[in-house]
Amino acid sequence: MQGVRRVVVTTLVENSVDMLLADGPNVTRAGLAHHFDPKRQNPIAENGLALHVLLEWDRYRYQILFDTGMSGMALLHNAAALGIDLQQIDHLVVSHGHPDHYGGLLTLLEHREAPLPISMHDQAFTPRYLRLASGQLAPYYNHGLTRQGIEARGGCVVSHDDALEVGPGALATGCIPRRVSFEAPPQDISTPNALIQVSEGRMCPDAVPDDQALVIQVGEGIVVLTGCSHAGVINTVRRAVELTGRDHVLGVFGGFHLGFPGTPESKTEATIEEFRQIDVGMLCPMHCTGMVAAMRIRSAFPDRFLLNCTGASVVIEA
Repeated sequence: MQGVRRVVVTTLVENSVDMLLADGPNVTRAGLAHHFDPKRQNPIAENGLALHVLLEWDRYRYQILFDTGMSGMALLHNAAALGIDLQQIDHLVVSHGHPDHYGGLLTLLEHREAPLPISMHDQAFTPRYLRLASGQLAPYYNHGLTRQGIEARGGCVVSHDDALEVGPGALATGCIPRRVSFEAPPQDISTPNALIQVSEGRMCPDAVPDDQALVIQVGEGIVVLTGCSHAGVINTVRRAVELTGRDHVLGVFGGFHLGFPGTPESKTEATIEEFRQIDVGMLCPMHCTGMVAAMRIRSAFPDRFLLNCTGASVVIEA
């Protein structure tokens, strides 16, 4: 596939808003002037993720939405606040079937006038439970995600296991091989903090087999967007390199899944060492990465770390 000339990644939904963060090289934010301008809406934060991706080459433009956040309210509000027309989205990629990534989907479809192709995996529809060490249980928390509900609102589910071309120079990875030892999936559900899946009538560890990423080829390099990296962020980046044949990783944006309760610090350190080997140009840990792990990554890569929040736009050019 031929890479695009320019990509703009705008954070529509993320866990935080920070009006004190300044603009930087190739980074613009909804900062102080935006927040104090009575003619504009202020973006809001919620525990979820949605990234708007604008691809440009020659005189053409193409738009992809990667995940839809936790609620349609935040997604639609922030799109309006940031001047993004959701009617113009050409393709949606759902990273996996957890509500903080698909929660705004049905509202988005009801808002739109045109059908929308949606890249996702059949396993996203499997019933899921969450159990925490505190004894709290979230039963069947992905009940709101059904193929019937999506299609009734004009969504066109494109189920796939392998990589799928979702735009010019853009691939949804499909299932990601789990090869890195420290990113191995859970083997049982007896741990104090457990993600659980009900498959073929049996409870089993939710290894999130539907987890996928979005890979954008920019010039001779690639940009990788992750939802929660349940397959492992290093597994994800290595799969992106394998699929595209390009080992120049310009940036990695999204959740690195290092903040989930019970995740050892050794996993963060191992992840940092792998990032050094890959030589990633820009690291933007978000969402489920966790503050402790994100700050450790910042310490390790002070010149390559990007602190992101809702309302930020990053431009990457070939």
